[in-house]
Amino acid sequence: MNPKINNSTCFIANYSKTYLFHEIAQNLIQKGEKICWITVNLKLYDFLCEEYGKEKVLLINRDNINQPYCEIDDFKIRELIYGDRVLRHELQDGLRFLVNIQRPIYDFLKSNDVRFVFGEITWAHEILIHRMLTNRPELNAKFLNPHVVRLPNKRWAFFKDERQSQIYEVTSEYEEVSPIEVKKPFYLKVNDKRLKKSNSIKGRLDRIKRWITNENIDKKDPTHITKGKIRLVLKTQEEFNKEIYRMVKRVNFDLIKDIPYVFVGLHKQPEASVDAFGRYYEDQYLNICNLWRTLPCGWNILVKEHTNAIGDRDLSFYNKLQEMPGVYFVHESTDSYSLISNAQLVATITGTIAYEAALMKVPAVTFAPTFFNQLNYCKQIGLTELNECSSIKAIASGLRDQIDNRAEFSSYLMGNSFEGVLVDPVSMPSVMEEENIEMLSQGFLNVVQNQLELNIA
Repeated sequence: MNPKINNSTCFIANYSKTYLFHEIAQNLIQKGEKICWITVNLKLYDFLCEEYGKEKVLLINRDNINQPYCEIDDFKIRELIYGDRVLRHELQDGLRFLVNIQRPIYDFLKSNDVRFVFGEITWAHEILIHRMLTNRPELNAKFLNPHVVRLPNKRWAFFKDERQSQIYEVTSEYEEVSPIEVKKPFYLKVNDKRLKKSNSIKGRLDRIKRWITNENIDKKDPTHITKGKIRLVLKTQEEFNKEIYRMVKRVNFDLIKDIPYVFVGLHKQPEASVDAFGRYYEDQYLNICNLWRTLPCGWNILVKEHTNAIGDRDLSFYNKLQEMPGVYFVHESTDSYSLISNAQLVATITGTIAYEAALMKVPAVTFAPTFFNQLNYCKQIGLTELNECSSIKAIASGLRDQIDNRAEFSSYLMGNSFEGVLVDPVSMPSVMEEENIEMLSQGFLNVVQNQLELNIA
Protein backbone atom coordinates (compact mmCIF):
# COMPACT_ATOMS: atom_id res chain seq x y z
CA MET A 1 0.00 0.00 0.00
CA ASN A 2 1.23 3.48 -0.83
CA PRO A 3 2.15 5.66 2.15
CA LYS A 4 -0.76 7.53 3.74
CA ILE A 5 -0.51 11.24 2.98
CA ASN A 6 -3.85 12.73 3.97
CA ASN A 7 -4.74 13.56 7.55
CA SER A 8 -8.50 13.55 7.24
CA THR A 9 -11.31 12.86 4.78
CA CYS A 10 -14.60 14.74 5.03
CA PHE A 11 -18.02 13.58 3.82
CA ILE A 12 -21.00 15.88 3.33
CA ALA A 13 -24.17 14.20 4.57
CA ASN A 14 -27.13 14.20 2.20
CA TYR A 15 -30.39 12.50 3.22
CA SER A 16 -30.42 8.68 3.02
CA LYS A 17 -27.26 8.58 0.93
CA THR A 18 -25.50 9.49 4.17
CA TYR A 19 -25.90 5.89 5.36
CA LEU A 20 -24.24 4.59 2.19
CA PHE A 21 -21.31 6.98 2.65
CA HIS A 22 -21.17 5.99 6.31
CA GLU A 23 -20.52 2.36 5.33
CA ILE A 24 -17.80 3.48 2.94
CA ALA A 25 -16.31 5.71 5.65
CA GLN A 26 -16.17 2.75 8.02
CA ASN A 27 -14.12 0.83 5.46
CA LEU A 28 -11.78 3.79 5.11
CA ILE A 29 -11.32 3.93 8.88
CA GLN A 30 -10.28 0.27 8.84
CA LYS A 31 -7.56 1.27 6.35
CA GLY A 32 -6.27 3.95 8.70
CA GLU A 33 -8.15 7.00 7.43
CA LYS A 34 -9.54 9.70 9.71
CA ILE A 35 -13.10 10.75 8.92
CA CYS A 36 -15.17 13.86 9.64
CA TRP A 37 -18.58 15.06 8.48
CA ILE A 38 -20.57 18.16 7.58
CA THR A 39 -24.37 18.02 7.80
CA VAL A 40 -27.38 20.34 7.74
CA ASN A 41 -29.86 17.92 9.34
CA LEU A 42 -30.36 17.39 13.08
CA LYS A 43 -31.33 13.71 12.80
CA LEU A 44 -28.22 12.97 10.75
CA TYR A 45 -26.13 15.10 13.09
CA ASP A 46 -27.19 12.99 16.09
CA PHE A 47 -26.47 9.78 14.17
CA LEU A 48 -23.03 10.94 13.02
CA CYS A 49 -22.06 12.29 16.44
CA GLU A 50 -22.81 8.91 17.98
CA GLU A 51 -20.70 7.17 15.35
CA TYR A 52 -17.78 9.61 15.03
CA GLY A 53 -17.90 11.97 18.01
CA LYS A 54 -19.12 15.58 18.17
CA GLU A 55 -15.71 17.05 17.45
CA LYS A 56 -15.75 15.31 14.04
CA VAL A 57 -19.18 16.54 12.92
CA LEU A 58 -20.07 20.09 11.89
CA LEU A 59 -23.74 21.09 11.89
CA ILE A 60 -24.72 24.03 9.71
CA ASN A 61 -28.41 24.90 9.59
CA ARG A 62 -30.91 27.73 9.90
CA ASP A 63 -29.48 28.69 13.28
CA ASN A 64 -26.57 30.16 11.32
CA ILE A 65 -28.90 32.72 9.73
CA ASN A 66 -28.93 34.75 12.95
CA GLN A 67 -25.28 34.28 13.85
CA PRO A 68 -22.56 36.91 13.34
CA TYR A 69 -21.48 37.92 9.86
CA CYS A 70 -18.67 35.53 8.84
CA GLU A 71 -17.95 36.08 5.13
CA ILE A 72 -14.42 35.10 4.15
CA ASP A 73 -14.52 35.47 0.35
CA ASP A 74 -16.68 36.26 -2.66
CA PHE A 75 -18.20 32.97 -3.81
CA LYS A 76 -20.98 34.37 -6.05
CA ILE A 77 -23.53 33.27 -3.48
CA ARG A 78 -26.42 34.97 -5.28
CA GLU A 79 -25.79 32.59 -8.15
CA LEU A 80 -25.99 29.69 -5.71
CA ILE A 81 -29.24 30.95 -4.17
CA TYR A 82 -30.84 31.35 -7.60
CA GLY A 83 -30.13 27.71 -8.42
CA ASP A 84 -31.12 26.25 -5.03
CA ARG A 85 -34.61 24.76 -4.99
CA VAL A 86 -35.24 25.94 -1.41
CA LEU A 87 -33.23 29.12 -0.87
CA ARG A 88 -34.67 30.71 -4.01
CA HIS A 89 -37.92 31.00 -2.07
CA GLU A 90 -36.30 32.85 0.85
CA LEU A 91 -33.66 35.09 -0.68
CA GLN A 92 -32.74 37.22 2.32
CA ASP A 93 -32.37 34.26 4.68
CA GLY A 94 -30.49 32.42 1.95
CA LEU A 95 -27.96 35.22 1.67
CA ARG A 96 -27.38 35.33 5.42
CA PHE A 97 -27.11 31.55 5.64
CA LEU A 98 -24.48 31.25 2.90
CA VAL A 99 -22.47 34.15 4.35
CA ASN A 100 -22.60 33.00 7.96
CA ILE A 101 -21.61 29.36 7.37
CA GLN A 102 -18.37 30.28 5.62
CA ARG A 103 -16.20 30.77 8.70
CA PRO A 104 -17.43 27.65 10.56
CA ILE A 105 -16.82 25.51 7.47
CA TYR A 106 -13.40 27.03 6.82
CA ASP A 107 -12.28 26.54 10.42
CA PHE A 108 -13.65 22.98 10.55
CA LEU A 109 -11.81 21.92 7.39
CA LYS A 110 -8.63 23.63 8.58
CA SER A 111 -8.68 22.21 12.10
CA ASN A 112 -9.27 18.68 10.83
CA ASP A 113 -6.55 19.07 8.18
CA VAL A 114 -8.94 17.79 5.54
CA ARG A 115 -7.40 16.75 2.25
CA PHE A 116 -10.47 15.44 0.44
CA VAL A 117 -14.14 16.37 0.70
CA PHE A 118 -16.63 13.93 -0.82
CA GLY A 119 -20.18 15.05 -1.44
CA GLU A 120 -22.99 15.88 -3.82
CA ILE A 121 -23.11 19.17 -5.73
CA THR A 122 -26.84 19.73 -5.56
CA TRP A 123 -27.47 22.16 -2.72
CA ALA A 124 -26.09 25.68 -2.37
CA HIS A 125 -24.00 24.83 0.70
CA GLU A 126 -22.35 21.93 -1.15
CA ILE A 127 -21.36 24.11 -4.10
CA LEU A 128 -20.18 26.79 -1.67
CA ILE A 129 -17.81 24.27 -0.06
CA HIS A 130 -16.59 23.28 -3.52
CA ARG A 131 -15.85 26.92 -4.35
CA MET A 132 -14.20 27.47 -0.99
CA LEU A 133 -11.74 24.66 -1.65
CA THR A 134 -11.13 25.90 -5.19
CA ASN A 135 -10.63 29.56 -4.27
CA ARG A 136 -8.70 29.19 -1.02
CA PRO A 137 -5.50 27.26 -1.80
CA GLU A 138 -4.29 27.48 1.79
CA LEU A 139 -6.88 24.83 2.68
CA ASN A 140 -4.90 22.44 0.49
CA ALA A 141 -7.93 20.22 -0.08
CA LYS A 142 -9.96 18.97 -3.02
CA PHE A 143 -13.70 18.48 -3.41
CA LEU A 144 -14.71 15.36 -5.36
CA ASN A 145 -18.23 14.36 -6.32
CA PRO A 146 -18.75 10.58 -6.58
CA HIS A 147 -21.52 9.92 -9.08
CA VAL A 148 -22.73 7.41 -11.65
CA VAL A 149 -21.43 7.87 -15.18
CA ARG A 150 -24.85 6.89 -16.59
CA LEU A 151 -23.34 4.60 -19.24
CA PRO A 152 -22.08 1.93 -18.97
CA ASN A 153 -24.38 0.64 -16.28
CA LYS A 154 -23.21 0.17 -12.70
CA ARG A 155 -20.11 2.29 -12.98
CA TRP A 156 -19.26 5.57 -11.30
CA ALA A 157 -16.48 8.13 -11.17
CA PHE A 158 -15.28 11.14 -9.21
CA PHE A 159 -16.11 14.50 -10.76
CA LYS A 160 -13.86 17.39 -9.86
CA ASP A 161 -15.81 20.43 -11.08
CA GLU A 162 -19.11 21.80 -9.83
CA ARG A 163 -20.87 21.19 -13.16
CA GLN A 164 -20.02 17.49 -13.16
CA SER A 165 -18.29 17.89 -16.53
CA GLN A 166 -14.71 16.91 -15.60
CA ILE A 167 -13.78 13.45 -14.40
CA TYR A 168 -11.04 13.16 -11.80
CA GLU A 169 -8.42 11.05 -13.55
CA VAL A 170 -7.13 8.14 -11.50
CA THR A 171 -4.87 6.80 -14.25
CA SER A 172 -3.37 7.88 -17.55
CA GLU A 173 -2.92 4.31 -18.74
CA TYR A 174 -5.89 2.17 -19.68
CA GLU A 175 -6.70 -0.73 -21.93
CA GLU A 176 -8.45 -0.19 -25.24
CA VAL A 177 -12.08 -1.27 -25.20
CA SER A 178 -14.94 -1.31 -27.68
CA PRO A 179 -17.35 1.64 -27.77
CA ILE A 180 -19.75 1.69 -24.83
CA GLU A 181 -22.98 -0.12 -25.59
CA VAL A 182 -26.07 2.07 -25.60
CA LYS A 183 -28.33 0.47 -23.05
CA LYS A 184 -31.02 1.91 -20.82
CA PRO A 185 -29.50 2.91 -17.46
CA PHE A 186 -30.42 0.36 -14.79
CA TYR A 187 -31.78 3.01 -12.46
CA LEU A 188 -34.59 3.85 -14.92
CA LYS A 189 -36.41 0.66 -13.96
CA VAL A 190 -36.06 1.58 -10.30
CA ASN A 191 -37.33 5.06 -11.07
CA ASP A 192 -40.32 3.73 -13.00
CA LYS A 193 -41.36 1.59 -10.04
CA ARG A 194 -40.96 4.52 -7.66
CA LEU A 195 -42.94 6.78 -9.99
CA LYS A 196 -45.77 4.27 -10.32
CA LYS A 197 -45.97 3.97 -6.55
CA SER A 198 -45.85 7.73 -6.08
CA ASN A 199 -48.68 8.33 -8.56
CA SER A 200 -50.97 5.71 -7.07
CA ILE A 201 -53.90 6.77 -4.90
CA LYS A 202 -52.03 5.57 -1.82
CA GLY A 203 -48.93 7.48 -2.89
CA ARG A 204 -50.85 10.70 -3.28
CA LEU A 205 -52.67 10.27 0.02
CA ASP A 206 -49.31 9.68 1.72
CA ARG A 207 -48.00 12.95 0.25
CA ILE A 208 -51.05 14.85 1.46
CA LYS A 209 -50.52 13.39 4.93
CA ARG A 210 -46.87 14.49 4.94
CA TRP A 211 -47.82 18.02 3.86
CA ILE A 212 -50.27 18.28 6.76
CA THR A 213 -48.11 16.68 9.46
CA ASN A 214 -44.70 17.98 8.25
CA GLU A 215 -43.49 14.42 8.71
CA ASN A 216 -39.70 14.06 8.48
CA ILE A 217 -39.32 17.83 8.15
CA ASP A 218 -36.45 19.29 10.14
CA LYS A 219 -37.46 22.95 10.41
CA LYS A 220 -33.83 24.00 10.76
CA ASP A 221 -32.66 22.10 7.67
CA PRO A 222 -31.95 24.57 4.81
CA THR A 223 -32.76 21.86 2.24
CA HIS A 224 -36.38 21.75 3.47
CA ILE A 225 -39.02 24.32 2.61
CA THR A 226 -40.33 24.98 6.10
CA LYS A 227 -42.76 27.84 5.48
CA GLY A 228 -46.19 26.25 5.32
CA LYS A 229 -47.66 28.69 2.81
CA ILE A 230 -44.85 28.19 0.30
CA ARG A 231 -45.00 24.40 0.67
CA LEU A 232 -48.76 24.39 0.22
CA VAL A 233 -48.66 26.54 -2.91
CA LEU A 234 -45.87 24.54 -4.54
CA LYS A 235 -47.34 21.14 -3.75
CA THR A 236 -50.87 22.13 -4.73
CA GLN A 237 -49.62 23.51 -8.02
CA GLU A 238 -47.67 20.31 -8.69
CA GLU A 239 -50.70 18.09 -8.11
CA PHE A 240 -52.88 20.36 -10.25
CA ASN A 241 -50.31 20.28 -13.07
CA LYS A 242 -50.25 16.49 -12.97
CA GLU A 243 -54.00 16.38 -13.50
CA ILE A 244 -54.05 19.04 -16.22
CA TYR A 245 -51.14 17.44 -18.13
CA ARG A 246 -53.59 15.09 -19.86
CA MET A 247 -54.80 18.13 -21.81
CA VAL A 248 -51.42 18.61 -23.50
CA LYS A 249 -51.71 17.93 -27.20
CA ARG A 250 -49.31 15.22 -28.33
CA VAL A 251 -48.69 13.83 -31.81
CA ASN A 252 -48.12 10.27 -32.96
CA PHE A 253 -44.41 9.97 -33.62
CA ASP A 254 -44.94 7.54 -36.49
CA LEU A 255 -46.83 10.22 -38.43
CA ILE A 256 -43.98 12.76 -38.39
CA LYS A 257 -40.80 10.73 -37.90
CA ASP A 258 -39.75 11.05 -41.55
CA ILE A 259 -39.73 14.88 -41.43
CA PRO A 260 -36.28 16.24 -40.39
CA TYR A 261 -36.37 17.19 -36.73
CA VAL A 262 -34.38 18.17 -33.67
CA PHE A 263 -35.20 16.01 -30.66
CA VAL A 264 -35.38 17.84 -27.32
CA GLY A 265 -35.82 15.93 -24.09
CA LEU A 266 -37.12 18.01 -21.19
CA HIS A 267 -35.47 17.85 -17.76
CA LYS A 268 -37.16 17.48 -14.44
CA GLN A 269 -37.03 20.84 -12.69
CA PRO A 270 -35.99 21.81 -10.09
CA GLU A 271 -33.06 19.43 -10.41
CA ALA A 272 -29.29 19.76 -10.07
CA SER A 273 -28.74 18.74 -13.70
CA VAL A 274 -30.53 21.93 -14.76
CA ASP A 275 -30.36 24.46 -11.94
CA ALA A 276 -26.77 23.75 -10.85
CA PHE A 277 -24.96 22.06 -13.75
CA GLY A 278 -26.95 23.92 -16.41
CA ARG A 279 -27.03 27.36 -14.83
CA TYR A 280 -27.78 30.24 -17.19
CA TYR A 281 -29.52 27.71 -19.47
CA GLU A 282 -32.10 26.56 -16.93
CA ASP A 283 -35.00 28.19 -18.81
CA GLN A 284 -36.11 25.24 -20.89
CA TYR A 285 -38.79 27.22 -22.71
CA LEU A 286 -36.23 29.80 -23.82
CA ASN A 287 -33.79 27.08 -24.95
CA ILE A 288 -36.41 25.62 -27.27
CA CYS A 289 -37.31 29.09 -28.57
CA ASN A 290 -33.67 29.72 -29.40
CA LEU A 291 -33.39 26.41 -31.20
CA TRP A 292 -36.57 27.19 -33.14
CA ARG A 293 -35.02 30.46 -34.36
CA THR A 294 -32.25 28.46 -36.06
CA LEU A 295 -34.46 25.86 -37.75
CA PRO A 296 -34.17 25.62 -41.54
CA CYS A 297 -37.35 25.39 -43.58
CA GLY A 298 -38.95 21.96 -43.41
CA TRP A 299 -37.45 21.05 -40.02
CA ASN A 300 -39.40 20.44 -36.82
CA ILE A 301 -38.64 20.23 -33.11
CA LEU A 302 -39.98 17.16 -31.34
CA VAL A 303 -40.20 17.56 -27.56
CA LYS A 304 -40.62 14.75 -25.06
CA GLU A 305 -41.60 15.34 -21.46
CA HIS A 306 -39.62 13.57 -18.74
CA THR A 307 -41.84 11.07 -16.92
CA ASN A 308 -40.51 12.34 -13.58
CA ALA A 309 -41.32 15.93 -14.54
CA ILE A 310 -45.07 15.62 -15.09
CA GLY A 311 -46.39 18.20 -12.66
CA ASP A 312 -43.36 20.49 -12.82
CA ARG A 313 -44.82 22.68 -15.59
CA ASP A 314 -48.20 24.26 -16.07
CA LEU A 315 -50.32 24.00 -19.20
CA SER A 316 -49.22 27.38 -20.51
CA PHE A 317 -45.65 26.09 -20.93
CA TYR A 318 -46.79 23.49 -23.45
CA ASN A 319 -49.35 25.72 -25.16
CA LYS A 320 -46.89 28.57 -25.74
CA LEU A 321 -44.36 26.25 -27.33
CA GLN A 322 -46.97 24.66 -29.57
CA GLU A 323 -47.92 28.08 -30.90
CA MET A 324 -44.60 28.04 -32.77
CA PRO A 325 -44.98 26.27 -36.13
CA GLY A 326 -43.02 23.04 -36.22
CA VAL A 327 -42.85 22.42 -32.47
CA TYR A 328 -44.57 19.17 -31.47
CA PHE A 329 -44.83 17.16 -28.28
CA VAL A 330 -44.68 13.39 -28.49
CA HIS A 331 -46.05 11.09 -25.81
CA GLU A 332 -43.72 10.67 -22.85
CA SER A 333 -43.79 6.89 -23.36
CA THR A 334 -42.33 7.19 -26.88
CA ASP A 335 -39.10 5.21 -27.08
CA SER A 336 -36.18 7.61 -26.72
CA TYR A 337 -33.89 5.49 -28.88
CA SER A 338 -36.34 5.71 -31.77
CA LEU A 339 -36.49 9.48 -31.34
CA ILE A 340 -32.70 9.68 -31.23
CA SER A 341 -31.93 7.38 -34.15
CA ASN A 342 -34.29 9.25 -36.51
CA ALA A 343 -33.21 12.74 -35.43
CA GLN A 344 -31.02 15.12 -37.37
CA LEU A 345 -29.84 16.50 -34.05
CA VAL A 346 -30.44 15.86 -30.33
CA ALA A 347 -30.44 18.87 -27.99
CA THR A 348 -30.51 19.04 -24.19
CA ILE A 349 -29.07 20.99 -21.28
CA THR A 350 -27.08 18.12 -19.74
CA GLY A 351 -29.33 15.14 -20.44
CA THR A 352 -28.29 11.54 -21.05
CA ILE A 353 -30.04 11.58 -24.43
CA ALA A 354 -27.12 13.56 -25.88
CA TYR A 355 -24.68 10.98 -24.48
CA GLU A 356 -26.70 8.15 -25.97
CA ALA A 357 -27.00 9.97 -29.28
CA ALA A 358 -23.24 10.49 -29.57
CA LEU A 359 -22.62 6.81 -28.85
CA MET A 360 -25.11 6.04 -31.65
CA LYS A 361 -23.21 8.45 -33.97
CA VAL A 362 -26.14 10.86 -34.02
CA PRO A 363 -25.17 14.56 -33.73
CA ALA A 364 -25.94 16.02 -30.31
CA VAL A 365 -25.51 19.32 -28.49
CA THR A 366 -25.65 20.29 -24.83
CA PHE A 367 -26.18 23.84 -23.61
CA ALA A 368 -24.02 23.28 -20.53
CA PRO A 369 -20.66 21.46 -20.44
CA THR A 370 -20.74 17.71 -19.76
CA PHE A 371 -18.09 15.02 -19.49
CA PHE A 372 -19.42 13.31 -22.62
CA ASN A 373 -18.69 16.40 -24.72
CA GLN A 374 -15.37 14.58 -25.17
CA LEU A 375 -17.22 12.48 -27.75
CA ASN A 376 -16.74 14.10 -31.15
CA TYR A 377 -20.41 13.71 -32.01
CA CYS A 378 -21.49 15.80 -29.03
CA LYS A 379 -20.52 19.40 -28.37
CA GLN A 380 -21.53 22.21 -26.07
CA ILE A 381 -23.10 25.20 -27.76
CA GLY A 382 -24.06 28.56 -26.35
CA LEU A 383 -26.12 31.54 -27.40
CA THR A 384 -23.21 33.03 -29.32
CA GLU A 385 -22.87 29.97 -31.53
CA LEU A 386 -26.61 29.74 -32.09
CA ASN A 387 -26.66 33.41 -33.04
CA GLU A 388 -23.74 33.12 -35.45
CA CYS A 389 -24.59 29.83 -37.18
CA SER A 390 -26.37 29.89 -40.55
CA SER A 391 -28.85 27.33 -39.18
CA ILE A 392 -28.91 24.40 -36.78
CA LYS A 393 -28.51 22.21 -39.85
CA ALA A 394 -24.94 23.44 -40.27
CA ILE A 395 -24.09 22.48 -36.69
CA ALA A 396 -25.65 19.02 -37.16
CA SER A 397 -23.76 18.46 -40.43
CA GLY A 398 -20.46 19.48 -38.87
CA LEU A 399 -20.92 17.02 -36.01
CA ARG A 400 -21.95 14.20 -38.30
CA ASP A 401 -18.67 14.55 -40.21
CA GLN A 402 -16.46 14.27 -37.11
CA ILE A 403 -13.89 11.51 -36.64
CA ASP A 404 -15.29 8.59 -34.65
CA ASN A 405 -13.57 8.63 -31.24
CA ARG A 406 -16.08 6.50 -29.36
CA ALA A 407 -13.60 3.70 -28.62
CA GLU A 408 -11.00 6.19 -27.36
CA PHE A 409 -13.55 7.89 -25.11
CA SER A 410 -14.85 4.55 -23.84
CA SER A 411 -11.34 3.42 -22.93
CA TYR A 412 -10.73 6.68 -21.08
CA LEU A 413 -14.01 6.40 -19.17
CA MET A 414 -13.52 2.77 -18.20
CA GLY A 415 -9.99 3.52 -17.01
CA ASN A 416 -11.12 6.40 -14.83
CA SER A 417 -14.33 4.98 -13.39
CA PHE A 418 -15.12 2.23 -10.94
CA GLU A 419 -17.40 -0.76 -10.69
CA GLY A 420 -20.31 -0.59 -8.27
CA VAL A 421 -23.78 0.85 -7.76
CA LEU A 422 -23.72 4.34 -6.26
CA VAL A 423 -27.34 5.38 -5.78
CA ASP A 424 -29.76 6.23 -2.99
CA PRO A 425 -30.26 3.16 -0.73
CA VAL A 426 -33.94 4.00 -0.24
CA SER A 427 -34.64 3.57 -3.95
CA MET A 428 -32.31 0.55 -4.19
CA PRO A 429 -31.62 -1.14 -0.82
CA SER A 430 -29.26 -3.65 -2.45
CA VAL A 431 -26.55 -0.99 -2.65
CA MET A 432 -25.95 -1.57 1.06
CA GLU A 433 -24.89 -5.19 0.50
CA GLU A 434 -21.33 -5.99 1.55
CA GLU A 435 -20.07 -6.81 -1.95
CA ASN A 436 -21.21 -3.46 -3.35
CA ILE A 437 -19.88 -1.49 -0.37
CA GLU A 438 -16.51 -3.16 -0.84
CA MET A 439 -16.39 -2.22 -4.53
CA LEU A 440 -17.33 1.39 -3.76
CA SER A 441 -14.80 1.59 -0.97
CA GLN A 442 -12.02 0.49 -3.28
CA GLY A 443 -12.73 3.49 -5.49
CA PHE A 444 -12.46 5.89 -2.56
CA LEU A 445 -9.29 4.20 -1.33
CA ASN A 446 -7.83 4.50 -4.81
CA VAL A 447 -8.02 8.26 -4.43
CA VAL A 448 -7.23 8.93 -0.79
CA GLN A 449 -4.32 6.51 -0.48
CA ASN A 450 -2.63 6.79 -3.86
CA GLN A 451 0.18 9.33 -3.59
CA LEU A 452 1.06 9.18 -7.29
CA GLU A 453 -2.40 10.21 -8.37
CA LEU A 454 -2.95 12.87 -5.72
CA ASN A 455 -3.23 16.25 -7.42
CA ILE A 456 -3.76 18.87 -4.74
CA ALA A 457 -3.62 22.39 -6.07
